[in-house]
Amino acid sequence: MKTMDFDKKDKQIQKKIDWISAKIRDTKFQLHQEYKELKEALDEQEKLRKEKNPRT
Repeated sequence: MKTMDFDKKDKQIQKKIDWISAKIRDTKFQLHQEYKELKEALDEQEKLRKEKNPRT
């Protein structure tokens, strides 16, 4: 009886671990994409400002 309880609880915990791990991977990928977009926007802004006020 205790073995079944252990196995059931262990499977529940493993499912939770798997779900959390998947969420972390998804979030990591999304953050990487958003960082890339932010970097591109910052680079574009810097280029635009340099064109407006060139230092000679």
